[in-house]
Amino acid sequence: MVDRTVEFGEPSYTGPQPTANVVATVGFAGTLSGYVSLCVSKEAAFEIAQAPLASPAEEAQERVRDAAGEMANMIAGSVRTQMTEKGETLGISTPIVTVGTDFSTAALRDVSQAVGPFKMGPHSLFVYLVVQGRK
Repeated sequence: MVDRTVEFGEPSYTGPQPTANVVATVGFAGTLSGYVSLCVSKEAAFEIAQAPLASPAEEAQERVRDAAGEMANMIAGSVRTQMTEKGETLGISTPIVTVGTDFSTAALRDVSQAVGPFKMGPHSLFVYLVVQGRK
């Protein structure tokens, strides 16, 4: 969708969610519950918003939330497909996007989690998966 080369890093299974300026989250519920978050810097979110249609800078700035939410929605859809193939039944929510500074998010319950780091050019991106119901 964004026509960029993305390098995959080594997943981590402990620790807090990475710090980011833009966090797009899609929840899921069914036989399992949890959420997927895409965590990126404002600069990475801007590049993601600008890439699909080669939008002008001012237009891309207005679409940062939509683009980050859509990316998180596609990631959650992939997670849902993978889990469905393993016998789970899940529905996903609409994306929620938070933009700002000096904030962090964390799962507050006993959950299983994984953080997948990625590089897109100079930008670090993280996908955070939290699942409750399985260990």
